[in-house]
Amino acid sequence: MKVLYIGEPQTHEKYLKGIVPSHWLYGACEMERDGHDVIWEQESGELFHDIRLLKKHKPDIVFIPNLNIGHHKLLLAKKALGLCNTPVYAYLHHGRPSRTGIGAKIIRFLLSGVNHLFFLSQKSMAETTAGGYVDADKCSCPDWGPDMDFYGKVPVCDNGRFVSTGKENRDFDILIEAFKQTGAPLTIMTARAHGDNDYSDLKKRCKDISNIEVVITENTGDVYPKMLKAMADARALVCPLMTDRLSYCVGLSTIADAEGLGKQLIITKNPYHDRHRIKDFNQVVSVQDWVDAINGINKKFKNGNSTGISMQSAYEQMSKVLFG
Repeated sequence: MKVLYIGEPQTHEKYLKGIVPSHWLYGACEMERDGHDVIWEQESGELFHDIRLLKKHKPDIVFIPNLNIGHHKLLLAKKALGLCNTPVYAYLHHGRPSRTGIGAKIIRFLLSGVNHLFFLSQKSMAETTAGGYVDADKCSCPDWGPDMDFYGKVPVCDNGRFVSTGKENRDFDILIEAFKQTGAPLTIMTARAHGDNDYSDLKKRCKDISNIEVVITENTGDVYPKMLKAMADARALVCPLMTDRLSYCVGLSTIADAEGLGKQLIITKNPYHDRHRIKDFNQVVSVQDWVDAINGINKKFKNGNSTGISMQSAYEQMSKVLFG
């Protein structure tokens, strides 16, 4: 079957070079390995972009790994009006809580054109269906998880350090305070900025804290091998999240890294993380929670528990929807 992938094809190029795992492409690599003809095209906000791609490639289905409704509004509108017969499948990363007004009506109309929506979180899916944006029978949560073939080739060890590699809505204030109190070695690897988060002062803030190392990286996937090495060598991963921005499953990529590498994880409690994914990790809220979790891991170190969830198992669920 011919699949038109509309997303970030340069990520696929990095995957082919062994730089990043397949789950960054949300099942499209698994589609290709399954014998399907995947056409890798760049997403664009230009109004007629999707329509031109459809005319050029004449795909059997369209797959959008991260649905930006505004970028695909013409395609979705044509689908909703019955003017396009090509099935459209997409991952919706952020749920849609119930709202009123013309904006909500437009979103409901556009989402009605999607044949099926995949979600990263049961809570995000429940919000979207409860809000009347899409019928429940057109939604599923296939447990997006790590590419175990990729992680299985990564040598792991325990150098005693804790490592934070995230950049999206990270609460480094609470992380720094907790590690100041414990004295445990911490490496923070993050971008100088991400969205409206500015982390450029982190090095200055931590220069006199001997147990905390700060590494500022470029905001691209090219730095992932360096981050992967740090995570693979670490005692545990840490993921501090801003508690006022827990409106989606932020932090899920770090959960996948911990699962893939078999590492312990300390992560801010987020209601959008499905319980079966997080139950064996340390969920924290306060500074004292962080301190207790850090000391607990150092006192009784153990490897992480495998949930059995992977991108491969997620694709098996997805393929039943996509290809029957």
